[in-house]
Amino acid sequence: MDERLNTLKLAALQAQKMITLPAQTSRLAAWAIGAHRARKALKQKIRLGVRRLFHKTPAPNGPLRVLVHIRGGIGDVCMSRIFVKALRQALPKAVILFCYDSQKIVEAVFQDGQFIDGFQNRKYIPQEFDLVISGCHTLYFSFYREERLKQLAPSFMPAFYRGLEIQKILNVFEQNTPYLDGYLAKITVQYGSSRVANLGLCTGLELTQKSRADIALDPAQTKDILTRLGLYGKKYITIHDGINTHTDTSYGHPTRCWPAACWREFAALFKRRYPGIMIVQLGGSKSTVFDFADVSLVGKTSVRDLPHILNNALFHVDGESGMVHFANLTKTPSIVLFGPSEAQYLAYAQNINLSAPNCGGCMNIDFRWMSCCALGYPPHQQCLASITPQTVLKAAGHFLKNK
Repeated sequence: MDERLNTLKLAALQAQKMITLPAQTSRLAAWAIGAHRARKALKQKIRLGVRRLFHKTPAPNGPLRVLVHIRGGIGDVCMSRIFVKALRQALPKAVILFCYDSQKIVEAVFQDGQFIDGFQNRKYIPQEFDLVISGCHTLYFSFYREERLKQLAPSFMPAFYRGLEIQKILNVFEQNTPYLDGYLAKITVQYGSSRVANLGLCTGLELTQKSRADIALDPAQTKDILTRLGLYGKKYITIHDGINTHTDTSYGHPTRCWPAACWREFAALFKRRYPGIMIVQLGGSKSTVFDFADVSLVGKTSVRDLPHILNNALFHVDGESGMVHFANLTKTPSIVLFGPSEAQYLAYAQNINLSAPNCGGCMNIDFRWMSCCALGYPPHQQCLASITPQTVLKAAGHFLKNK
């Protein structure tokens, strides 16, 4: 008897029972839940049916055709690169395409031409492929041709069947994403897994949070980008306020962002101790521009520039955000401030990971978790505010002691 697997099964069963609890005592609730799921399935069938009307789909021939369809943010795409590397090693002769909402992000994360054969938009028909792997925190074989897989990739089949077994156990989380993602994080950490490792767990491939898939950057291109931005030959660190363009900030202060007062105090302490090192701020359209940064690149770079900038930084400082996962595809370590996000689930070993001493760990507790404290605290009292600038400065000293 596999006790660890049984623990995972029981946790998933508990999640399923919690989701359907009203249906156990109310016929009306049971009907509503069933109707909601049926509506989702019908919409998907209609969508695929319309596509088939305008596109004849021949059965694949030749090499295996595999599609990886990732949902979520830029950080999820970055983490999936590590998975795709393992998938490429398992299926070296397959044609692997990657589907995501933004082609520019995919081209940035895979700009070295490794592991994938091209981009696929969302208007695909699953039957065009031999294997479709889709999801975010968990991955699923949403379509597959088992006989073709057996014929063309027999060595992959043990992993395939291991993945199917785990997918059946964790199916409740796929059906109820993102609402159960926080609970998924807790139970898979107890199981001994993590965010990146889960991508392997669900597909039968060997992955850990320490697995690497660094982008092989072109030195000449790096020089051109850094020269254009005035950073070539300079010593600098990068900072980012931990927010992405998809975060709804209408409810309040983003909970994964360190308060501006903390950033300001850290910058003053850092410049006093390391006056020869520049502070470079990265960010998108929703980032607040900090006037204390030596160089602000907020809204001034393309996503394709980011790994080049990050790779040449001494280190990166951030809340848990997509930029941290981008940095993990380079040689640059990060100082990461964890509040609502689970450090045990998301942290990388090469980084200095600082968890809030007060509260925290409430990721996905409700749909507003990234923009509103679940306990109603104002920004200066939220969990991230309890990580002091002095603590971050001490972490910076660890990275700079030999510089």
